[in-house]
Amino acid sequence: MLTRLRKRYFFLLAPAVSAMFAATATRALNLADPVEPETVRILAPWLFVLAVFFAAAAPVMMRAVFAHRMRLRKSTPQPAFFRFQQQVLLVSLMAPYAAIGACLMEMPRIYQAGTLLAALYAAYYHFPTKRRLDFDRRIFRVGKTGDDADSQK
Repeated sequence: MLTRLRKRYFFLLAPAVSAMFAATATRALNLADPVEPETVRILAPWLFVLAVFFAAAAPVMMRAVFAHRMRLRKSTPQPAFFRFQQQVLLVSLMAPYAAIGACLMEMPRIYQAGTLLAALYAAYYHFPTKRRLDFDRRIFRVGKTGDDADSQK
C-alpha cells in the first residue's frame, strides 16, 4: 500500500511542480503577456483560499467524514482505507496546482506567499510515510491483509 500511495503521490505532484517551474520561467523571461491588474485583484484572494482549502480544510473534512462513516464498525476494511488515502492525496495535492496561478501572476506578496506555503504544506504533510499510515491504521482500526506486506518494508 505504501509503495502504491507514493507512486500516486509523485504522479500527482510532478506535473504541478513542473508547471510551477515553467510558469516562473515564463514570467521571468517575459514570454507571456502580464495578467491585467483588475483580474489579479480578483483572482489572488481566490487562489489563496483554494490553496488553503485543498491543503488543509478539505483533508480534515474528509478525515472527519471517513471517521464518522466507520465509527460503528469493529474494523475498517483495507480497500476502504486505501481508497480514503488515495482520495486525501488527490484532494490535498490540488494545492500545488492552485500555486501555478501564483507563479504566473504578479500578485500581492501576501497572497502569493500564502498560496505557495499552502502548496508546500500539502506536499510535505500528505507525503505517505510508514509512520503516518501506521498511525492512521491504529486510529481507524484497519484490519491487516496479505496485500499489506509491501508497507512492512
